[in-house]
Amino acid sequence: MITAILYGLVGVISLAYLADYLLVWNDDPKEPTRLRSKIPLIGHLIGIITSGPSYHSVIRNDETTEIYTLGILNFKLYTSVSTRLLPLIQRQSRALSFRPMIQTVARRWGDASDATDKLFGETNLTTDFSHAMKTSLAPGPQLDEMNLRMAQRALIDIDLLLGDGKDKKIKLLDWARHAITQASSCGVYGNQHPFLDPEVYKAFWALTSTSSKKATPPAKPFLMPTPPTAPPSPGCLPPLHLPLQATLPIGMLSNTVPTFFWTIHEIFSRPSLLSSIRDEILSHAISTPQSGHHVLDVSALKTSCPLLLSTFQETQRTRHIHAAIRKVTTDTYLDSDKFLLKKGNYLQMPGHAIHSSTKIWGPTAKEFDPERFLKPETKRGGADFLAWGAPPHLCPARQFAAVEILILVGLLVVRADIEPERGDWERQLELDFNDPVTVLNPKRDPEVVVRVRKGWEGGGRWRVDMGHGGSKVRVGLASG
Repeated sequence: MITAILYGLVGVISLAYLADYLLVWNDDPKEPTRLRSKIPLIGHLIGIITSGPSYHSVIRNDETTEIYTLGILNFKLYTSVSTRLLPLIQRQSRALSFRPMIQTVARRWGDASDATDKLFGETNLTTDFSHAMKTSLAPGPQLDEMNLRMAQRALIDIDLLLGDGKDKKIKLLDWARHAITQASSCGVYGNQHPFLDPEVYKAFWALTSTSSKKATPPAKPFLMPTPPTAPPSPGCLPPLHLPLQATLPIGMLSNTVPTFFWTIHEIFSRPSLLSSIRDEILSHAISTPQSGHHVLDVSALKTSCPLLLSTFQETQRTRHIHAAIRKVTTDTYLDSDKFLLKKGNYLQMPGHAIHSSTKIWGPTAKEFDPERFLKPETKRGGADFLAWGAPPHLCPARQFAAVEILILVGLLVVRADIEPERGDWERQLELDFNDPVTVLNPKRDPEVVVRVRKGWEGGGRWRVDMGHGGSKVRVGLASG
């Protein structure tokens, strides 16, 4: 019996190596060089699962490799880690298409039917929807109203945390999740938003949690929003349209929460940095007029607190793990016929590999430097900084999300002291690689003690002022 099992295993392994060899033999000489794994067929998949975003940095032969091929079963994952190639990829947006990824999201999270899937794949619905999103989130009165609602809700949750002057023991990620959910939802949906209902709140986070798969089916009914006043796109009838709207909070919340969490963690775990950012905000963005109210000037927070902004963007650079994905819809050449990408396979541009490249970011690329984005000689953007996506597919809500995080972090920095319940801050919290997000959450939610800063006890009421220019004053993000 044991002998038969051993012979069977040897046979399976031999077949796997033979299949891998035949797949490599079938590669076109102009395709990007295939990087072989020790385990045939599934070795790269195992590496990506176990090593997370660092896998692409580990497997590369050297920093000069611009694009390579990872074989997973019978398909190829072309992997570009070159900022030079990114503009060439952008020019081939039809052949190297993002549209199939949107269709996948619509099916998986929005229960899209075959008819709706066809709309996304064969009409201009995706382009029209993207244009509508960009227009609605562009600087102007509408974004001003969203920012104000969001900021006022942020004040409420900070006051609830600090208003009574008592020390609070909280789970930091859990509180960050609550604060971002409420502030973002007020901005996007209005003050009477669906996430005020605890059942809707629980349902959403159960739906997106990797540890709560059994909660997914009953969660979906809670996420059907109120029918819109404007009609949906032709063919996308209400029974199909409403589930698709329920995918909006995934983009709105899932990545903002961990980014906010890690920004708090990076600042409060560095006393010297915390002190410098406090001085910066107090000097430029906080005032106390004769009314006695403390006022946070949001325009000043955007433009006159460069260390805060640099720290926020460095947090994004070091914590971002997303790989922009495109499907190769037709045989495509890159770089004057130098690289051939064959139809039916996929192209990815892993942000972590680019963000940790010493060729781009210098010898300290793998270190956290809160002042990195203050240095003119190392300021990066566009293809070098992919935290908001790869141009031209940049997050349309990046200004809204950035302002939200800056407001919440700014208020905490000025008004609170935060420290671990026990011991010191952990520099290397274990990450949850199973989360389908661009910034990973910690596996364990750290418990912290939050107390009102000395001298700010009973410090009066707070309000936010959007400042001169409103949303037309943009946050100076490296991505634009």
